[in-house]
Amino acid sequence: MEFSSAFKSSQHSIPSPNGAFIATLVPPRLFLRSTSSLEPIRIINVNPDFASRVSFIRWSPRIATESTSTCSSVSPLASRSGYFEGAATTKRRSGIDKTEEEGGSSMRILLADEDTVRVWDVSDAKWTAAVQGVGGGLGKIANVEFGRNADEVLVFSEFGVKLTLWSLVSGRSVEIRDPKFTSKGYGYRPCTSHFALLTRPAAHDVITIHAHTTYRLVNSFSVPTTDAQGLRWSPCGRWIAVWDSASSGYKVLVYTADGHLYRTYAAGQDGKVDGLGVKSLEWSPQGDYLAVGGHDKRITLLSNFTFSPVVFLDHTSTIKLPRVPVWQEQVSASGQRSYITAAQPMCPPTVSSLPTDANPRVGISTIAFNNPDGTLIATRNDSMPTTVWIWSLKLLSPFAVIVQHSPVRSISWHPTVPNLLMIQCNNDQGVVYLWSSTWERPRIVTTPLDRLLGKHDAKWIRPETPRFEVSSPYPGMEDARARQENRPMMMSGDFGSYFIGYVEEEGSESRQPPQKSPYAVTGKEPADYFTKMPLNPRNASNLDGTPSSSGSSSRSPGVATEEVDDTFQYRGRIFVQS
Repeated sequence: MEFSSAFKSSQHSIPSPNGAFIATLVPPRLFLRSTSSLEPIRIINVNPDFASRVSFIRWSPRIATESTSTCSSVSPLASRSGYFEGAATTKRRSGIDKTEEEGGSSMRILLADEDTVRVWDVSDAKWTAAVQGVGGGLGKIANVEFGRNADEVLVFSEFGVKLTLWSLVSGRSVEIRDPKFTSKGYGYRPCTSHFALLTRPAAHDVITIHAHTTYRLVNSFSVPTTDAQGLRWSPCGRWIAVWDSASSGYKVLVYTADGHLYRTYAAGQDGKVDGLGVKSLEWSPQGDYLAVGGHDKRITLLSNFTFSPVVFLDHTSTIKLPRVPVWQEQVSASGQRSYITAAQPMCPPTVSSLPTDANPRVGISTIAFNNPDGTLIATRNDSMPTTVWIWSLKLLSPFAVIVQHSPVRSISWHPTVPNLLMIQCNNDQGVVYLWSSTWERPRIVTTPLDRLLGKHDAKWIRPETPRFEVSSPYPGMEDARARQENRPMMMSGDFGSYFIGYVEEEGSESRQPPQKSPYAVTGKEPADYFTKMPLNPRNASNLDGTPSSSGSSSRSPGVATEEVDDTFQYRGRIFVQS
């Protein structure tokens, strides 16, 4: 692993969704640094009082290109409703394609405290915006996010009172009452950008669907749940998946895009599942599977046609997989870390929960599909908190199992490298674990921090599309730089400083270091470097696959629709300067 020099940081450091910049708030300045040159491209002076109160820092979303879109033709059921008919075809129409709208290609960043939101444009130093008096006497800001593009800001008030959607172009706002959650339970439909929100105006759950740009209420429908826990649009935009609370049993409802109940999957109806129900839910990147993680230590993959179970992935307490590598982290008395191949059968460490626990430590809490094809899944069962399971959907069986020394805190796949996984653990400050299907064994990476200040964290950096001059007088140097810039990158650091790390290919230590040139990637000597094992790819075809296999349609109660007034400009003040 190769690291850059250290850069000053704070608890507010975050890479942009397109991987081009890293934003760092070091009061009273906001630094925007390029990930390619590692030089600051802009330094923004922030009001010192405001900077000291900042609780949120957000980048505007990355706009998906046509080549990366998973949009497809709209389903026959969805075409019954006029407002969705023809809107989700592969060829986008002007006004629906987000990249065609003003602000669709802009990159902006916002800072927010409990009452004020301030926005800056990365490329236009003269443009700035401020939204003041957001609470309007109804509580502080509980969460703030950009909307479908850089021209919209979503502000959630405390206690679920309201969601306010601000336009940075017109200065107008739209209020939606009674959002059920402040950080989940909402989403934009792929391709058409219709906005779906889970609300709870009374003693029942209601989903409202709003038009893009105006956020006019298009439809609303009641959901037959006891306590719905969230909603997810499918990548194709045809379906909305809703799941009920675990205490209500195993229940997942699938709606068409226009609000018709298409399928209810309730695994406990036949008595096979006893106890708590759904704990997590995720769509595969291509939308061909809906993965449901339950408190029964099982992941159920539902087909996107019938939404019936096609595969069960069971997390057994005893691992006996003769042809699957099981890696176990070892920590010596001196603190040295390494991976060994665990002898099988083995029993990973487990934890137990009391019947009185409000959040029992059992069930599948993490489901992470790899990008962009979704052929690998990384999962975590809360009753085995130190174990990461990696499953192959091509083989329909475990691909690898990694048993850590400390409980796993997060699992994240690289945005563009489909077989590269990052693992972070609770008590391993300054340490990051990497796994790849092409490596002989997982890697343990220690960030070169002199001392830790606060919580250590690491994030992947999405690679930019390389841009090189064909007529360069140094073609060899350009090729070397291209190879370096194509290496997977991550940001790793704490509240005091951060580094940019470059993941080397296995066996790269035998390669001669590149000559220094005017096109050096960092312009500085690396702070640390780790040697790697010789290349010895494992043949995945030797793994055994053991597939497992195990409906009625109904229309939800109709709710009268009404148009939402989008001129609540007197509830707050917005100032845009350009």
